[in-house]
Amino acid sequence: MKKSKINKSKIIGLSVLLVFAAVIAYFFFTAGSSTTEIPPYVTGDMKMMYEWSKTSPGKELLEQIPCYCGCKFDGHTHARHCFWRDDGTFDKHGLTCSVCFDIAQKTKERFEQGKDLCAIRAEIDQFYEPNKELGTDTPLPAECLQQ
Repeated sequence: MKKSKINKSKIIGLSVLLVFAAVIAYFFFTAGSSTTEIPPYVTGDMKMMYEWSKTSPGKELLEQIPCYCGCKFDGHTHARHCFWRDDGTFDKHGLTCSVCFDIAQKTKERFEQGKDLCAIRAEIDQFYEPNKELGTDTPLPAECLQQ
Protein backbone atom coordinates (compact mmCIF):
# COMPACT_ATOMS: atom_id res chain seq x y z
CA MET A 1 0.00 0.00 0.00
CA LYS A 2 1.41 3.36 -1.07
CA LYS A 3 1.22 6.30 1.32
CA SER A 4 0.19 9.63 -0.18
CA LYS A 5 2.15 12.70 0.68
CA ILE A 6 0.24 15.57 2.25
CA ASN A 7 0.91 18.82 0.47
CA LYS A 8 1.39 21.39 3.26
CA SER A 9 0.72 24.37 1.00
CA LYS A 10 -2.67 22.91 0.00
CA ILE A 11 -3.60 22.39 3.66
CA ILE A 12 -2.56 25.94 4.55
CA GLY A 13 -4.47 27.33 1.58
CA LEU A 14 -7.58 25.34 2.50
CA SER A 15 -7.31 26.45 6.13
CA VAL A 16 -7.06 30.10 5.12
CA LEU A 17 -10.06 29.66 2.83
CA LEU A 18 -12.11 28.04 5.61
CA VAL A 19 -11.25 30.82 8.08
CA PHE A 20 -12.16 33.45 5.51
CA ALA A 21 -15.48 31.70 4.79
CA ALA A 22 -16.24 31.52 8.52
CA VAL A 23 -15.59 35.24 8.95
CA ILE A 24 -17.83 36.08 5.99
CA ALA A 25 -20.56 33.76 7.27
CA TYR A 26 -20.35 35.31 10.74
CA PHE A 27 -20.70 38.82 9.28
CA PHE A 28 -23.59 37.77 7.04
CA PHE A 29 -25.56 36.09 9.80
CA THR A 30 -24.88 38.62 12.55
CA ALA A 31 -25.07 41.90 10.60
CA GLY A 32 -28.33 43.50 11.58
CA SER A 33 -29.36 40.70 13.86
CA SER A 34 -31.56 41.80 16.72
CA THR A 35 -29.47 44.64 17.97
CA THR A 36 -30.92 47.92 19.09
CA GLU A 37 -27.63 49.68 18.40
CA ILE A 38 -26.10 50.83 15.16
CA PRO A 39 -23.31 48.37 14.26
CA PRO A 40 -19.78 49.82 14.14
CA TYR A 41 -19.44 49.24 10.38
CA VAL A 42 -22.18 51.85 9.76
CA THR A 43 -20.42 55.19 9.43
CA GLY A 44 -20.69 58.67 7.95
CA ASP A 45 -23.94 59.87 6.39
CA MET A 46 -25.46 56.41 6.72
CA LYS A 47 -24.85 56.37 10.48
CA MET A 48 -26.35 59.85 10.75
CA MET A 49 -29.48 58.65 8.91
CA TYR A 50 -29.83 55.61 11.17
CA GLU A 51 -29.52 57.88 14.22
CA TRP A 52 -32.04 60.38 12.84
CA SER A 53 -34.54 57.69 11.89
CA LYS A 54 -34.49 56.25 15.41
CA THR A 55 -35.23 59.49 17.28
CA SER A 56 -37.71 62.37 17.11
CA PRO A 57 -38.62 63.88 14.75
CA GLY A 58 -37.16 61.44 12.22
CA LYS A 59 -38.89 58.39 13.63
CA GLU A 60 -42.35 59.95 13.55
CA LEU A 61 -41.87 61.54 10.12
CA LEU A 62 -40.59 58.39 8.42
CA GLU A 63 -43.51 56.41 9.83
CA GLN A 64 -45.77 58.67 7.72
CA ILE A 65 -43.71 58.39 4.52
CA PRO A 66 -43.93 55.42 2.15
CA CYS A 67 -40.88 53.70 0.74
CA TYR A 68 -40.92 53.01 -2.98
CA CYS A 69 -38.11 50.46 -3.38
CA GLY A 70 -40.30 47.37 -3.17
CA CYS A 71 -39.45 46.58 0.45
CA LYS A 72 -43.18 46.18 1.09
CA PHE A 73 -42.58 42.61 -0.07
CA ASP A 74 -40.29 42.22 2.96
CA GLY A 75 -43.08 43.38 5.28
CA HIS A 76 -42.14 47.05 5.50
CA THR A 77 -45.08 49.43 5.91
CA HIS A 78 -43.25 52.80 5.89
CA ALA A 79 -39.82 54.33 5.30
CA ARG A 80 -38.64 53.93 8.92
CA HIS A 81 -38.79 50.15 8.56
CA CYS A 82 -35.87 50.37 6.13
CA PHE A 83 -33.71 51.37 9.11
CA TRP A 84 -35.45 50.07 12.26
CA ARG A 85 -38.05 47.40 12.92
CA ASP A 86 -41.08 48.03 15.13
CA ASP A 87 -39.34 46.34 18.06
CA GLY A 88 -36.48 48.84 17.79
CA THR A 89 -33.96 46.43 16.27
CA PHE A 90 -31.58 47.38 13.48
CA ASP A 91 -32.62 46.60 9.89
CA LYS A 92 -29.72 46.47 7.44
CA HIS A 93 -31.96 47.08 4.42
CA GLY A 94 -31.31 50.85 4.50
CA LEU A 95 -27.57 50.23 4.13
CA THR A 96 -27.87 48.76 0.68
CA CYS A 97 -30.81 50.62 -0.84
CA SER A 98 -30.32 54.02 -2.45
CA VAL A 99 -34.09 54.57 -2.71
CA CYS A 100 -34.55 54.15 1.05
CA PHE A 101 -31.67 56.48 1.79
CA ASP A 102 -32.94 59.06 -0.72
CA ILE A 103 -36.44 59.09 0.78
CA ALA A 104 -35.10 59.45 4.33
CA GLN A 105 -32.61 62.13 3.27
CA LYS A 106 -35.27 64.14 1.41
CA THR A 107 -37.59 63.88 4.41
CA LYS A 108 -34.88 65.13 6.76
CA GLU A 109 -33.77 67.97 4.46
CA ARG A 110 -37.31 69.19 3.79
CA PHE A 111 -38.16 69.09 7.48
CA GLU A 112 -35.03 71.11 8.29
CA GLN A 113 -36.10 73.61 5.60
CA GLY A 114 -39.34 74.11 7.54
CA LYS A 115 -41.71 72.09 5.36
CA ASP A 116 -44.55 70.30 7.11
CA LEU A 117 -45.33 66.59 6.92
CA CYS A 118 -48.01 67.00 4.23
CA ALA A 119 -45.72 68.97 1.91
CA ILE A 120 -42.90 66.45 2.41
CA ARG A 121 -45.21 63.50 1.78
CA ALA A 122 -46.68 65.13 -1.35
CA GLU A 123 -43.22 65.83 -2.78
CA ILE A 124 -41.97 62.28 -2.19
CA ASP A 125 -45.19 60.70 -3.50
CA GLN A 126 -44.99 62.84 -6.64
CA PHE A 127 -41.29 62.10 -7.24
CA TYR A 128 -41.82 58.35 -6.90
CA GLU A 129 -45.14 58.25 -8.80
CA PRO A 130 -43.61 55.99 -11.52
CA ASN A 131 -42.83 53.44 -8.77
CA LYS A 132 -46.16 53.69 -6.93
CA GLU A 133 -46.89 49.98 -7.36
CA LEU A 134 -43.75 49.29 -5.27
CA GLY A 135 -44.75 51.69 -2.49
CA THR A 136 -45.45 50.56 1.03
CA ASP A 137 -49.05 50.74 2.21
CA THR A 138 -48.50 53.85 4.32
CA PRO A 139 -51.79 55.67 5.00
CA LEU A 140 -51.92 59.36 4.21
CA PRO A 141 -51.87 61.25 7.52
CA ALA A 142 -55.31 62.56 8.55
CA GLU A 143 -54.14 66.19 8.45
CA CYS A 144 -53.09 65.72 4.82
CA LEU A 145 -56.51 64.41 3.78
CA GLN A 146 -58.07 67.77 4.59
CA GLN A 147 -55.75 69.69 2.27
